[in-house]
Amino acid sequence: DAKTESKNVEKEKSHGWEQGGKLFGTEVTENTFQGAGFKNKEKALETLRLLDGRDITYQFQIINSMYNRAKVIYKRTTDKEKRQNLNEAIEVFEEWIDDYKSHSRAKENFSYLPLEIVEGYTALAKHYGLKDTGFLEVYKEADGDLKKLRNKKLTDDVITWDVHRNNNLKPVVNKIKEEYIPLYETDEPLRSLPTKEHVQLIMWGYSSEPTKIKKAIPTINEKINKVKL
Repeated sequence: DAKTESKNVEKEKSHGWEQGGKLFGTEVTENTFQGAGFKNKEKALETLRLLDGRDITYQFQIINSMYNRAKVIYKRTTDKEKRQNLNEAIEVFEEWIDDYKSHSRAKENFSYLPLEIVEGYTALAKHYGLKDTGFLEVYKEADGDLKKLRNKKLTDDVITWDVHRNNNLKPVVNKIKEEYIPLYETDEPLRSLPTKEHVQLIMWGYSSEPTKIKKAIPTINEKINKVKL
């Protein structure tokens, strides 16, 4: 009857079925993502497309949350068609999660360096003649908060800074691996300082050795001055 149907609709709304494009009822703001959803296969695939290029651990966080919410609603839904649609969405997310785990994709994540470390390498970046990417300025504006980078778009573009950062890091990381480029200088006077390619990564807020590069910061200016002598 109409009363029962109305109750079911309210129930589904309260458990995230109608979310206005956001994960409903999540206290953690990091788990909200505009345009995401799981009402059917198409919406699930659109969610994957919207997340593509973002930090891989962030993608997992959102998709895993969606997957678990969809399963909860599936159990509470009696409508056959809605159950079928939800099941297909769950399968889409499940396939992505299986691939993420089986290929250890968490390793692909470019974790963010603290703002002060990136700032500490501006002199060495200048010494190497590296072009300013604009990332440091944006990172400063965001107060070193990576969550803000996920919402900040490039001027006149739809792409956000976190995606732009990942797009620029990947080729440099691949080049270092494929060409066996060392991460640190071996010749004096710059010995033990990061190489040009390593500093490229640092200026995008990433290094696989954050502790080591932090310790090297106090020696940068002294070593650069020796080169000039």
